[in-house]
Amino acid sequence: MPPDLESSIAFLESTNDPVNAYFSFTVDETGEYGIIKANKEGLRLYAAEMLKKSLELEQKQDGQPLFFGHLEWVVSDAGYDLIAGVVPQYQSRAEILDSRNTPRGKQHDKELVSPKEEQPRRSGCLFSVLLWVTCGIILLAAHKAFATLHLWENIH
Repeated sequence: MPPDLESSIAFLESTNDPVNAYFSFTVDETGEYGIIKANKEGLRLYAAEMLKKSLELEQKQDGQPLFFGHLEWVVSDAGYDLIAGVVPQYQSRAEILDSRNTPRGKQHDKELVSPKEEQPRRSGCLFSVLLWVTCGIILLAAHKAFATLHLWENIH
């Protein structure tokens, strides 16, 4: 285990009080996109949980899903936990995308794969989580920068 990850986790947990933390997965008003609602403490504690899962994935190597325990500061606005755990992937990104794009029954030989199938997909759970965490951080920064702006008030 890298000591810098352990110290980062310890720092995040010691400087962010779970009593003040708020983190929730939900969907936008159209129901089309998933979003994260969180304050800075919630985002930081969730980041610590993700780092813990990366260390656990490195240690176990058994392929079993890594579930998050009950976290008091995670609130279910959707009525259920949208992300309950992590399914470990031990290959590189290119290998994972290659195996997803290669039809079953074909070998991984480049000559058998059409150019259209070589293009990687732009989806995946980890990519989505990272995207939403990034969006949450940007929204948090925007909220701090424009603290007096209240979008929910009807301005005439």
